[in-house]
Amino acid sequence: MKRAKFFFRITLLVLLLGVFLLGATARLYNLQITHGADNLREAERRLRRTVALPAARGEILDRYGRPLVVNRLSYSVRLDLNRLTQADDPAGTLNRLVELMDEARTAYADTFPVVGPPFVYRADLTEQDDDRLREFFQRKKWEPLDAEALMARMREEYAVDDRFSDAEALRIVGIRYELDLRALFGMEPYRYIAPYRFADDVDITLVGKIREQGLPGVTIDNVPIREYRTEFAAHLLGRVGQIPEEESEDYKTRGYAADEIVGLDGLERTLESWLRGKDGVREEETTASGKVTNIVSARAPEPGKNCMLTIDIRFQEQVEYALASGIEALRERGRRERLAEEELAGGGAAVVIDVSTGEVLSMASFPTFRLIDFLDDYAALNEDPMQPMFNRALAGAYEPGSTFKMAVSIAALESGAIAPGTRITDRGRYMRFAPSYTPRCSGGHGSVNVSRALQVSCNYFFYDVGWMTGIETMNRYARSLGFGEVTGIELPAERAGSLAGPAYCAQQGIPWNGGDVLQAAIGQSYNQFTPLQLASYTATIANNGVRCRPHLLGTVKSYDYDETLYDTPVEVVADMDLKPETLQAVHEGMRLVTQPGGTAAGTFASYRIPVGAKTGSAQKKADGSPDNGVFVSYAPFDKPEIAVAVVVERGGGGARVAPIARDIFDAYFNGQNEMDSISAQNALRG
Repeated sequence: MKRAKFFFRITLLVLLLGVFLLGATARLYNLQITHGADNLREAERRLRRTVALPAARGEILDRYGRPLVVNRLSYSVRLDLNRLTQADDPAGTLNRLVELMDEARTAYADTFPVVGPPFVYRADLTEQDDDRLREFFQRKKWEPLDAEALMARMREEYAVDDRFSDAEALRIVGIRYELDLRALFGMEPYRYIAPYRFADDVDITLVGKIREQGLPGVTIDNVPIREYRTEFAAHLLGRVGQIPEEESEDYKTRGYAADEIVGLDGLERTLESWLRGKDGVREEETTASGKVTNIVSARAPEPGKNCMLTIDIRFQEQVEYALASGIEALRERGRRERLAEEELAGGGAAVVIDVSTGEVLSMASFPTFRLIDFLDDYAALNEDPMQPMFNRALAGAYEPGSTFKMAVSIAALESGAIAPGTRITDRGRYMRFAPSYTPRCSGGHGSVNVSRALQVSCNYFFYDVGWMTGIETMNRYARSLGFGEVTGIELPAERAGSLAGPAYCAQQGIPWNGGDVLQAAIGQSYNQFTPLQLASYTATIANNGVRCRPHLLGTVKSYDYDETLYDTPVEVVADMDLKPETLQAVHEGMRLVTQPGGTAAGTFASYRIPVGAKTGSAQKKADGSPDNGVFVSYAPFDKPEIAVAVVVERGGGGARVAPIARDIFDAYFNGQNEMDSISAQNALRG
């Protein structure tokens, strides 16, 4: 009986096990055979990734809404290190990608510091390149290696085997080098890798070939890129690019992703907070090879804000043209005078400011460049001795020469050192420090008051007035007029310049002598100011001592232009509360400069618009090369609208550069800023 029960239980257990196995087999058959393909596709669909959707930057426009910098959609090739390393042959994938790039003659990012074969470190390594290489060794926990040893180690590390030539291996490990440097939280394991923008603005034909290959870890994104609608204002508008290595930590703390595009210089940089949009995000399901099969969720990007500037781009064109053609005319004059090539007129700048608001209507620096061709032309621009990338209007500091005499006049009149009617007789040599130091004037000016002294630019008068006023008083008023400090305009790298005096000399460790006051009073000694400061100073005089902060940003609009988000206010940074008799004496002197007997009469005596002006000549070289030419002016004299400052290196004096200012006045008052285009003269002819 017991034996029969035992066999019954065993039989039942076997039957149950058989039924279970049969069911499991049927289930597996159903999953793998009957519906295998469907289930495989479903499994592949469940790989998910989160993709950033780049936001378009805001546009930059001129004061009348003419577009200067806009966006257009383009294709970007990116590399995903996680997907790349999970593929069967990462080295082969990268090699094939580079082959496609080379076939299409398309450039791609390559910062690897090794060249060859034979393998050596690049001779032109920058400090940043050295820092990146040290960072790479530290993250890999490798001792520093020479180039040959580094290549051997990296070929082994990345499985770049003998299938690849040395040249191919160099390209592959160069890409892996860049990817490794983008690991934000250590090399092993890769917990997060910043996407690598391998190539931007890729041709649609190349995009098609890359997609056909199905390369693991290689993705194509639609991204907005900057497009320049003007050839002018290059020094103002600036460029965009990936976050510089040395600033990555700062941007990271501000919430930027490692591969975001930011403003690198100019207004693109200083208006970054307005222009930057907010990236969107998309969660998508993909196959193992990276093909998108489903969009799970998405948040649309929020575009940046649109910035309308104070400049009129048509007027800017004409100012750049006037500056370039004026300098070329000066160079031609120098050739006729048999000057050596290095003595001919060089670079220059012109700035135009609205007297009552501080709005910068134009800011030109010569020579200049084209933003649209910047990358292609960079090597030539960088080697050009004329420094076309240098913004002379903002960062060039020049002795103002006699244009500083209005500041000295204001200081002397306001402090009571002289009165408008005070007369001083020009005796040629100024003998206060005789015999050791006897600076001289051209002589023959006779007995002059302050207005007449400005008209004929009498150095003798200002030697004496400078001595009577004193350097501290002169500099106190000069600071109120904006000298010796940055204006605060919305551009990076503005230079503060310097005011001659004991304080400056103490900072530089050089002696200050009593006779230095005389040279400071005629705008020389250690006085150095930017063309922007000179324009602001002139606008302050034209505005009766009220100084408004110069600015380039007018208004900020929402991306759809429906809403004004910000209007730059007129900011009065100094109201000097000058006495009417001071203003009358200085203004009259500037008017007389343009009349018969004045230093700018040859250009403005018969000009149809009354102009107040002052010429200046400075920085005469010991080798006898021409003075810099400095010219400041405002118009109309009776109701000032704009102030203009022009500086030309080796221009031969202020009277010689005055025609450039006249051409600028013509452009402004004749309404020629409505012209469609004027070809720029951006390069000097030999």
